[in-house]
Amino acid sequence: MKEYKLNKIDHKRILGRNVYKNDDEQLTLFWGGAALEVNIKAREIWVCISTTYDNLEHWLAVEVNGAPVSRFMLNKEKTWYCLARNMNPEKENLISIIKDTQPMNDDSTHSLVIHAIGLDEAGEFVPVAPRSCTIEFVGDSITAGEGTVGAPDEMDWICQWMSASKTYAIQTAKLMNADWNTMGKSGWGICWAWDGNMDCKIPPHYEQVCSVLKDANSVASGSQQKWDFNNGRGSDYVVINLGTNDESGMNSGALRQAQGPQDGQELHGCIGVPEPVEGPQKEIISAVKNFLTVIRSHNPNAKILWCWGMLSLQTVPALIQKGVDEYKTATGDKDVYTLELESLFELEKTPEEKGSRGHPGYITHHAAAIKIASSLRAKRGNPL
Repeated sequence: MKEYKLNKIDHKRILGRNVYKNDDEQLTLFWGGAALEVNIKAREIWVCISTTYDNLEHWLAVEVNGAPVSRFMLNKEKTWYCLARNMNPEKENLISIIKDTQPMNDDSTHSLVIHAIGLDEAGEFVPVAPRSCTIEFVGDSITAGEGTVGAPDEMDWICQWMSASKTYAIQTAKLMNADWNTMGKSGWGICWAWDGNMDCKIPPHYEQVCSVLKDANSVASGSQQKWDFNNGRGSDYVVINLGTNDESGMNSGALRQAQGPQDGQELHGCIGVPEPVEGPQKEIISAVKNFLTVIRSHNPNAKILWCWGMLSLQTVPALIQKGVDEYKTATGDKDVYTLELESLFELEKTPEEKGSRGHPGYITHHAAAIKIASSLRAKRGNPL
């Protein structure tokens, strides 16, 4: 086997938020779904990876030409893993090395570093075909892939039941022939977490590489650095799938205690938002508008799509819609849209179709990907 440090590989593609420079020998993958892709003509390919963690281990997914071939837990120490072998050396094969585990801020240290790629002695790297567009996905546990692995009755919150590579986000990117960036964090929302914790919200972390990770290893690797948003060009599309945790958090005792007594009316269903809007409902509407403003500032030409519904919601969709409408009225931005997706309760009928931990399974993620891709293509004038 011949070893190649990353800075010696001219033909590679890095997906996800990172701080990699062309002279770097190694690459840190931060968010679930972040990936390194290489196109090779070789009989076999290996990768050298090290990780750090306390009790929430890392998992890796491997795809060959867009099809999954393996998924496995990673060792802490620097280890060589065989990704594929006995391939036809005359044929080009795109190898995708995907971080399958979301960033774990509750762990005392949490990092995944790719040190090198190995090919057989006659193997070679060949150019990676460019994709047609870039899509950024911003979300919660659904975007992080929680529940995409395991039987329906598995309810433990552990890494083996989470797989970012199986989500609607990666499936959408493949349908669109797109490069992707993903940031998904289980339990987090627009304004607060599932339990009302107002420190666990995505928007404050949008402008950094992966600022949810504050341990020494992550900081040294650049987690707190500003993200360059495709060298200032931004993405072609931004898909936001946030709101599920805000709904459950809005009903939590912790949030009600923090907010104090409210005089605003209760919301029932998604038909409309009654006036006056006060307290948590007003906070969500305001946060939606503010977040869209920040997203637009870094993605000047993007079509922005805010979606929901893979887990059924009652209250928050009307608040998101109101925030989007008010943002568009105030700014004149016509390239912001909303989309309701089919829920797992509509689609998943048998145990084989269901995800674990009460989360969407493959059939719901696949349906969401088809609907999102169709919507995005229609907005660029090329419907499915």
